[in-house]
Amino acid sequence: MLLFGWSTERSALAQPKSQRAAQQKKVNESALMILSGRPGTTYFTMARDIVAAVGEANDLRLMAVDGAGGADNIRDLLYLRGIDLALVPANLVAHPSTAAAFGPNVPQRLHYIARLYGEEIHVLVGRGIESIADLRGKKIAVPLQDGNAEFSVNDLLQNLQIEAEVVPMAAADAIDEVRSGTLAALVTMGGKPLRFVAGLPKDGSLRLLPLPYGEQLGDAYTPSAFRSTDYPALIAGGQTVETLSVGAVLVANNLAKSDEGYRRIAKFVPAFFSALSELAGPQWHPKWSEVNLAADLSSLPRFAASTEWLGRIRRQQAASMQQGFEKFLSSSGAPGPSALSPKQRRELFEEFVKWTRGSAGTSQQRP
Repeated sequence: MLLFGWSTERSALAQPKSQRAAQQKKVNESALMILSGRPGTTYFTMARDIVAAVGEANDLRLMAVDGAGGADNIRDLLYLRGIDLALVPANLVAHPSTAAAFGPNVPQRLHYIARLYGEEIHVLVGRGIESIADLRGKKIAVPLQDGNAEFSVNDLLQNLQIEAEVVPMAAADAIDEVRSGTLAALVTMGGKPLRFVAGLPKDGSLRLLPLPYGEQLGDAYTPSAFRSTDYPALIAGGQTVETLSVGAVLVANNLAKSDEGYRRIAKFVPAFFSALSELAGPQWHPKWSEVNLAADLSSLPRFAASTEWLGRIRRQQAASMQQGFEKFLSSSGAPGPSALSPKQRRELFEEFVKWTRGSAGTSQQRP
């Protein structure tokens, strides 16, 4: 084995310099690195789902890189060599702290590929905590090195004008301290159902605290809910618990179309968008079924290759719909196209579109 390794190394070194340079260029031209989250987080799982589903389509080689989440993911995308894409929380992108840390021109430096799915905020409490206001003046734990949860908790407390102490702590230790009353709550984030939360015992010592939506939160958060099917040990059958959700966004640096990095990402976009139909299947994380490529993000522009792909798909769908409409007119006995006024034709086409969508159903991945 040592001799083989030595021989291989000698063989590589024996290659002409120009040949080694060409091989290095070829390898790097096809490689894309996606910044995810720490092991155990939904970001970690979703990034690896992307790598597995896209595979090596369009001569791409995807690699998922662990990240700390939160502002660290934005920093690493902007400054860390080799990072092409990153998963970041939507509530952080437009936050004043992001502009303070990275400059007010972040919307010019980062563009989003797609707004993907929502990550629910889980507030686990013990006895004596009945509402979010009861956390005032108390200690709240967030999982160690979970930048998304830490940022969101502090942002929510500020928006709700609740002063509390946020302490990073290992989740298992935090649960014990919530049960004992030393901590008021453990707050964690991720796409439901979280395995850690679903595995908690049904002993009545813990529950999920309702977290209702308020207008003061703006569009950084969206209303969501936990159901008994998500966490049967914590929620009685047929009941729901209100909570808030934060969008997970796939972002990239804003690059010139002539840049090699842009060309790599432009090859990735159609491969990823096409793979979403597969990702919505039961063998993948259930959050993939939530993805709607038409969902916008007001705080960032969309990456040019994404906009172009969506525009092309919409034109194809419109052409297909129009073709179907013409066949419908010719086969239904309705007045011929020439006998219809422009207004009648438009109204009839709108009814046809409604009927078609109602008959075919609505895909979560529709553009």
